[in-house]
Amino acid sequence: MKTNKGFTLIELMITIIVFGIIITAVYATHIAQQNTYQVQDQVAEMQQNLRAALYFMTSEIRVVGYDPSENAGAGITIALTGRLQFTVDLDEDGVNDPNEVIDIGFSPTIDAAGDGIPDSISAGVPDAARIGKQEYGTTGAAGGYQAFAENIQAVEFLYLDSAGAATTVLNNIRSVQVTLLARASRPDQNFTNTRTYYTRTAPTPNWGPYNDNFRRRMVTTTIRCRNLGI
Repeated sequence: MKTNKGFTLIELMITIIVFGIIITAVYATHIAQQNTYQVQDQVAEMQQNLRAALYFMTSEIRVVGYDPSENAGAGITIALTGRLQFTVDLDEDGVNDPNEVIDIGFSPTIDAAGDGIPDSISAGVPDAARIGKQEYGTTGAAGGYQAFAENIQAVEFLYLDSAGAATTVLNNIRSVQVTLLARASRPDQNFTNTRTYYTRTAPTPNWGPYNDNFRRRMVTTTIRCRNLGI
């Protein structure tokens, strides 16, 4: 005589509970890994933007005042918190030509005051911008804006003399300390940025707290103007 036995209700419930625990653990692990990946992706993106911006800015600022004949009077012409303008004698003709004027920073159409913060951010809009350079044409008119990097939220130029002290005297500038604040391109709803970012000239200017869901990274480097003070 054969006896067919099935699962009891208790056994079935225990199986469902165990299976549910396993599925929950797998899902939690997946979500944690996904969140970690997103954070790492955002950090890598910001680091890449900062690296690109500093690379190009260093290349440009190092040649400030390039003037082989010493007749063009090349040097820094405007030194704002968020914009640096200078001249270089690129064609080495000993003349300060209109097309040898270069601006470094945000485009004036984005940062009209040159304070290193895009105007939309100053107005409370959580935005970030491209940073780069603007060259001038043969007539002295501003040419096309060439971006170095995206999603830069703020920039500060601190001008230093030969002793490393801050100065506002154009002829005394020998190096430029550049501070950049990069922002992730996407918000992270599991993160709130309440940090205040202090620069060397803190407490003014300082950036933040933004109290939003964007991750940020700040970096500072000092670039020596090799052609100044020779």
